[in-house]
Amino acid sequence: MEIEELLEIASELRASVKTYISETADYGEIIAQRERDVTRRVDLFAEQALEQALKSRGLCARIISEELGDRVFPSSEEGEGGGREEPEQKQEPEFTLIFDPVDGSTNAVLGIPFFCSSLAYSPKTEQITFEDIQASVVATFYGKTFYAVKGEGGGAFVGREGERLPRKLTGKRKRVYSFYTYGAGEETIPASLLTRFQEVVKKNAVVRVLGSIAVEICLVAEGVVDAVTDVRGLINGYDIAGASLILREAGGSLTDLKGKGLEGEEVGETRNISLVAALEPGIHKGLLARYDEK
Repeated sequence: MEIEELLEIASELRASVKTYISETADYGEIIAQRERDVTRRVDLFAEQALEQALKSRGLCARIISEELGDRVFPSSEEGEGGGREEPEQKQEPEFTLIFDPVDGSTNAVLGIPFFCSSLAYSPKTEQITFEDIQASVVATFYGKTFYAVKGEGGGAFVGREGERLPRKLTGKRKRVYSFYTYGAGEETIPASLLTRFQEVVKKNAVVRVLGSIAVEICLVAEGVVDAVTDVRGLINGYDIAGASLILREAGGSLTDLKGKGLEGEEVGETRNISLVAALEPGIHKGLLARYDEK
């Protein structure tokens, strides 16, 4: 799959979800409860919109996603009209998509226009590691589209004109950090971590927690946010698969609090991690050094 097709699919998804939100009064209704999260109507709609985008192109893919898990679409039981019937020949997936339908769903439900859909592509169909991701798109619902292509001749970009990341900024006077604590019990967030973070940012810096980890990692790649730290132990592979490639291709780093990267980690098996993401090596190392203090 070329990046142009991935961008087309992401654009279709965004348009469909926008229309659904504008026309559906109960789009935020919780329809399923998971161990540490929930599924809302809009999440399920976005999953179905991705399946429709694949169907219209005659594509068969393995999908690793937040709401519907790990599956192949169309499945061996999926009939032409969406009904269940025995196919003449079992379809095999041509590639894998790692999908987070709505990252920042609380923002979406509250009407805060800061959330996104994230798509990451790998030509492999088994044991997909973060290194196997070849292209990704993070389509925000406030208008910007971030995307990346891995390797030589690739890079990270933003916008219709494909401005390369990181981009040049004017007027930025202070460093900007994000520190996530929401959604985890107090026992999982040592007070010392917050104290150390405050020591890092107390001089000539501001803190913004915007509510969509994928978009915030992209803002790090863009150079808008200097670092994002999430200490909740709640991040899963599908949350960051697309954004992590964008940051890496922009020259940034993403690790856990001990400095361990995602290299070799299988996306579908990456669960409940914390992270530090930064564009500049000095900022990344400085945060890790503070968090690792006894």
